[in-house]
Amino acid sequence: MEIDIKKENSKNIFLIMAASFTASAFFQFELKSISTTTEMFTAGGASLMLSVILVMLANIIPQSVKHKFVFTRIKNELPACRVDKLCGNDHRVEYEKLVNRWPEVFSQEIDDATRNSRWYKQIYKPVKDEKEVLQAHRSFLLYRDSFSGLVIIFLGTMIWSLVGNPEIIGEIKPVVLLIQGVLTILSLIAARVAGNRFVVNAVVAAE
Repeated sequence: MEIDIKKENSKNIFLIMAASFTASAFFQFELKSISTTTEMFTAGGASLMLSVILVMLANIIPQSVKHKFVFTRIKNELPACRVDKLCGNDHRVEYEKLVNRWPEVFSQEIDDATRNSRWYKQIYKPVKDEKEVLQAHRSFLLYRDSFSGLVIIFLGTMIWSLVGNPEIIGEIKPVVLLIQGVLTILSLIAARVAGNRFVVNAVVAAE
């Protein structure tokens, strides 16, 4: 199912990448001053081409690497490793009932990796096609992959500002880095929130 979801998300990820490039180009080159149609189409075409490349790169990056960055953890990064804590803070579920129904998942005596595996098998798989679970999963993958692409854009711009030839596109303006940095942080927060919600939604659907 994940492959299908990622395919559905490809268009939205592309649009997010294109929006980042377009906003950056607007402030870097002051597109409002461009008077010819040719120059406008050239700038737009370049943004679209770069967006396509970044979508492909975002799909190439291993999932484990993406998850480590999104959740800023080296080990046991997936949110299901902390499903007990996430459910304990969610008003939609009664924690004691969860412990009684899935003691092998919510027991405090098991390690995080085992908890993640048991959540996947015992809770997620039976309800993976439920609407609320599917939508939460789709949102998580969308923001996770968008974050991966936006990080590449931001780091690439930073590197270019340090070692690139200013005669080609000029000195990178601070506002461009600010825009890209804000978009990257927002996508990171959105991915983390969506990932946590995805894990808890599966528990709610399975109750």
